Amino acid sequence: MKKILPGIFVIVLSLFIAQRFFPQIKMNSLTVVTIPQQAEVFINGVPAGNSPLTRFIPGDGVYVLVEKNGFISADSLFQSASDTLFLQLQERSFLVVITDPSSCQIISNGYSGFSPCSIAVEPGVPVQITAIGEQGYSVTRTVNVLTPGTKLVNITVPHEFTDTATGLVFMVIPQDLLPFAMGPITVGKYEVTAEQFAEFMNDVDPDLFAGSECLRGRTSLMDSVLKCNWKGPVGFNSDTTAYSPLPGMENHPMAGVTRSGAEWYCSWLSGKSETKQQYRLPDIEEWENLAAVGADLPVNLSDACETILTRHPEINDGWARTSPAGAMGTSSWGLCDMQGNVWEWTSTEGVAMGGSWLSSANDCSAGSSILLDDQLGYPFVGFRIVATGRPQVFVQGTLDRDGE
Repeated sequence: MKKILPGIFVIVLSLFIAQRFFPQIKMNSLTVVTIPQQAEVFINGVPAGNSPLTRFIPGDGVYVLVEKNGFISADSLFQSASDTLFLQLQERSFLVVITDPSSCQIISNGYSGFSPCSIAVEPGVPVQITAIGEQGYSVTRTVNVLTPGTKLVNITVPHEFTDTATGLVFMVIPQDLLPFAMGPITVGKYEVTAEQFAEFMNDVDPDLFAGSECLRGRTSLMDSVLKCNWKGPVGFNSDTTAYSPLPGMENHPMAGVTRSGAEWYCSWLSGKSETKQQYRLPDIEEWENLAAVGADLPVNLSDACETILTRHPEINDGWARTSPAGAMGTSSWGLCDMQGNVWEWTSTEGVAMGGSWLSSANDCSAGSSILLDDQLGYPFVGFRIVATGRPQVFVQGTLDRDGE
């Protein structure tokens, strides 16, 4: 007995110490049930298996997360005395994004990838999708899918291409960005330049030769399309029997052309261009919508060194009159010089839009117009070309010959 009592004392003391300093962890049985079943269950961040399942957990509660493909994750901080946790997963919606042109970068709700792509979204929650094209032009759409399922989203991004037959650079503006009845539209990125107009003049007046009487001074073609404008950026070189831009003016807008001369150029280009589109002058509504996007860009105004009229003596940007194409920046739609530089002829007789290097700053806006004699050429008036619709197939910004 004397030997047994110390042993019992040691056991009791051990139990007391264990209870006092090493409290037991109470374990409860937890059953996780999900709708739908076979969702992956994580308990305190550790994979536990697929539902339904039963596991022993600490009595002071755990964090339970369940996931299943095609559904929104559900979670719970389980602290209830109940031994069963029910979690219902909400079915996801998916947006399938297709862009034109393809392979645009897609950014949305933390997702970043390239079209075509699929984005999981929560039904009833608006989501913004931004598509960014190769040239950096972008379009953002807000989409709200109210019910679970898949929805197709088509986004057309403004993009530029070069007509390899003429070298002209065009922007394709999608219908989504324009009034419903207007888009899509193909529009010249720049005003038609002196070099481009000289090419037209040489093509439509091919019979000049060294002994021709018309080589003295101006030709009949110049008097027709550059009527009353003797200081235009294009001249005639009797040594080469060809029209050419004046030195340094190659990339400046073709100023001084009559409205009928601009329309003649559009007809010539329609037959010459690889796109086979019918080019024309923009109407007033088209011009205003295209120009409004670049309202925050700087404009080229009359320089301090302009010899005829110093309208803005504080400006000295190095261009006495017109500035080179694109020198004043690019709008978010990829268009340049819609305001200032030169007024631009429209399809409305006698109306030009947008102001020029000779205008006040207030006249260089999307809503500015001027009434002129469209049978005369003015050193402050040029033009831009547009076409209804868009060529069908593009590959890396260039018209695909095989796609025609």
